[in-house]
Amino acid sequence: MQGAMTPIKEIQLEQMTQLRERSKTVSVILNKELQSYLKTITPLFSPRKVLGEYMQSASRDKVVGAEKNYSIILENYKAVLRDAFGYNAKLSSPVSAIQNELVAEPWVYSDDLDGTVLSFSSPVRWVLSYDCSYDLPRLIAEKLKGEQPHYDSITPFVLNALVIWLLLENSPGLVRLLEGLGYTVSIERQPEIAGTLPFVVLTSRVAAFRPQNELVRMVSQFSGSTGFEEIIDVDQIDAIENPLQVKLQSLLNGQA
Repeated sequence: MQGAMTPIKEIQLEQMTQLRERSKTVSVILNKELQSYLKTITPLFSPRKVLGEYMQSASRDKVVGAEKNYSIILENYKAVLRDAFGYNAKLSSPVSAIQNELVAEPWVYSDDLDGTVLSFSSPVRWVLSYDCSYDLPRLIAEKLKGEQPHYDSITPFVLNALVIWLLLENSPGLVRLLEGLGYTVSIERQPEIAGTLPFVVLTSRVAAFRPQNELVRMVSQFSGSTGFEEIIDVDQIDAIENPLQVKLQSLLNGQA
């Protein structure tokens, strides 16, 4: 269950409308800021840095470590598609070109609320990957309906997730860059949805919460929807700390 990281906060039903409106206002700003950052840093995330000559490209230059990286991706690719989706998949060499266009989609997960399975999306957490016609929200929606993802849709989705995961595993400087922009970088998995597939997740310093389960179920029943978006805790915005400031203060306090 991936929702364990989101705190539960009890609120009243009559508070929902105002809280959602305020949350939406902040969410729009957070998304615009992240998209602006991604446009600037995208060249640093070229998938060719991982796959080199093992990916179709106009460049013929070899990349150090590409053979090892391809082997790691191939092993995980076959395991995920076999164990999570039942496909006996093969990966060509070189693989089809992956477009170097970063996208950040909301982190979505499913949770069972006493027999009612709902999907939750976070306005302060995003899955970082390369542009693909398929995404995590669609995968979860299909899984909750008992549908099998189509082979031609799920295979590039899995490959893209593995490539950016390995890129960040091999590039601590990129992780520090994202952290410097204000995001916590983590690797998350959803075993019941995608097996061992690693997702690169960015988390904002802004906090979000879920109302108590009873209220979530009530709202879901009223709306007829099986999805619920977490609510940004606007009351906690004033408490946001700047990591650099905290680090410097700690250093100076240690010298006092």
